[in-house]
Amino acid sequence: MLDVVSRTLGLGSRSTRLPQYAAAIVANVVAIGYGVVQGWASPSLPLLRSVDTAVDAQPVTVEQESWLGSLVFLAALVASPVYSHINHSLGRKMAGYLSAVPMIVGWLLVTFATSVTHLLIARFIMGISLSGINVFITMYVGEIAEDNIRGALGNLRGLFCDIGIIIVYLVAPYLTIHNTGAASLAIPVLFLFCYFWLPESPMFLMGKGDSEKALDAFMWLRGGDAKLAQDELSKLNYMMTSKSNVQEMGIKDLLSVRGTRKALTIALVLATVQQFSGMNVVFSYCETIFEMTGNSLSPYVSSIVFSLVNLLGSLCSCILADIAGRRLILITTQVLQGISLGSLGVYLFLRHLNFDVTVVGVLPLVCVSVYCFCVVAGPANMFYVVLSETLRPEARGIAMSITSSFLWLLAFLSTKFYSTLVDLLEPHGCFWLFTAVSFAGAIFTFFQIPETKNRSLESILRELNGDPPEDCKSEASS
Repeated sequence: MLDVVSRTLGLGSRSTRLPQYAAAIVANVVAIGYGVVQGWASPSLPLLRSVDTAVDAQPVTVEQESWLGSLVFLAALVASPVYSHINHSLGRKMAGYLSAVPMIVGWLLVTFATSVTHLLIARFIMGISLSGINVFITMYVGEIAEDNIRGALGNLRGLFCDIGIIIVYLVAPYLTIHNTGAASLAIPVLFLFCYFWLPESPMFLMGKGDSEKALDAFMWLRGGDAKLAQDELSKLNYMMTSKSNVQEMGIKDLLSVRGTRKALTIALVLATVQQFSGMNVVFSYCETIFEMTGNSLSPYVSSIVFSLVNLLGSLCSCILADIAGRRLILITTQVLQGISLGSLGVYLFLRHLNFDVTVVGVLPLVCVSVYCFCVVAGPANMFYVVLSETLRPEARGIAMSITSSFLWLLAFLSTKFYSTLVDLLEPHGCFWLFTAVSFAGAIFTFFQIPETKNRSLESILRELNGDPPEDCKSEASS
């Protein structure tokens, strides 16, 4: 087993893969900031409800709470097409820089906020960063990694995001809102300093016709191995020039080709399952959910357990992605998260009927922990891995714009109207709805998503397009 893990992580060819790990780790430093932004609402809302700790000595209203939790996703929705264009036109490096800047501005605004309005504006500005981070990390890491470590490196985004959530859960309850903002500034600033030293994506450079710089980038990423770098450049050059259209696709082109149409469908369905199975609802309202269940542990302790479970899920995802494969992980995790959400719904329903549920008082913590482990190990992280592995280079700009916008729209709707949904369906009805979505996702994965583990992009694209394995020269259209 250790040998398998070693091969998966690339420890057997250390000199050529360490630069890839270094580049992926540095690029994902900003994902820690992503996690801090995403997790901020859970420990901060209780502070804002108190006259003593509110920024303007006025407790926030329920409506303001819903906007503080959801505005980041609305901003990400608006910014997604912009960042997709930046990635395509200006490169992954520039997209990375421009992803960190709004986060710095947002945390500065939190640091000096004197009203809830300032916090709402800050949340919107930081949501712009979330959109940029998702797009550029997905594309950059997917394009610099070798086939057999692409899954592990692609899942680092989720791992670093969970580290950010843990940090804000541990620190925010003991700091003022202003001090939390000041402390959070360190993460995007550190990213900007470190990211400067990384090379541009070779795929972007080849798309711009600069094969010399692309070779230099591959030399850096492959540890100075000239033969390996040249082989990678030749493979990339063949893939990009053997197609009839190497320019960026439009929407009509995207939908006219069977392979890209299927890849887009997979991405949209996985985005729906990810968001409507309750992921961002649980992340944003973690402490509120634990208060709702009447759990004997304090909401603070429960949320810390929740964040540690998230981290464990991301670690497992990184290790197992290139061992077990994407399909098996997605199917298993979606089934288990459906079972856990359904069980939580039953608990809340019995509590609603005034049954004594103290004998199983730990059940909500177990259910939420299992759910969080599964959603992080599966749909939350694998969505970005599968997305980067099923889109051909010229389709990535428009496809990333569509899928990112759709993802953020669902995230905004699920968090903004969660309280409304609770009023309509009751808490148990909400979680049963999330259960149904999780099971539907598992069924879709089984029948529609191909296994991409340890496969070249060319091989995956041929399968999606319905071409026979030996046919790499044409792409059928329908």
